[in-house]
Amino acid sequence: MNAGERHTLVTFERGTATTDDYGGEALEWGTAAQAWAKVTYGTGQERRQAAQEQAEQAVTIMALWTPALASVGGKDRASFNGAAWDITSVALVGLNTEIHFTATRSE
Repeated sequence: MNAGERHTLVTFERGTATTDDYGGEALEWGTAAQAWAKVTYGTGQERRQAAQEQAEQAVTIMALWTPALASVGGKDRASFNGAAWDITSVALVGLNTEIHFTATRSE
């Protein structure tokens, strides 16, 4: 993957459990890593769930491997272009040269 293909700045966020004003738990998201990446979109899928339609979109995020990105996993999320995406899988490509994340977003 050449540098010109990595044109989207992606922030990888990690959730930390906090207590809200009412004693309930909430996730507070903070930056775990950032990288310029190539993002490719999958096809949108519509499904009927609990009597309501929900659209789901998948993306593949491809970036150069870094130690910070290697720590990102399935409990984290990716954020870019104003939307947050749940990471569903992580794959190393080559010998620590690229890392690919698959993520989904529901609307």
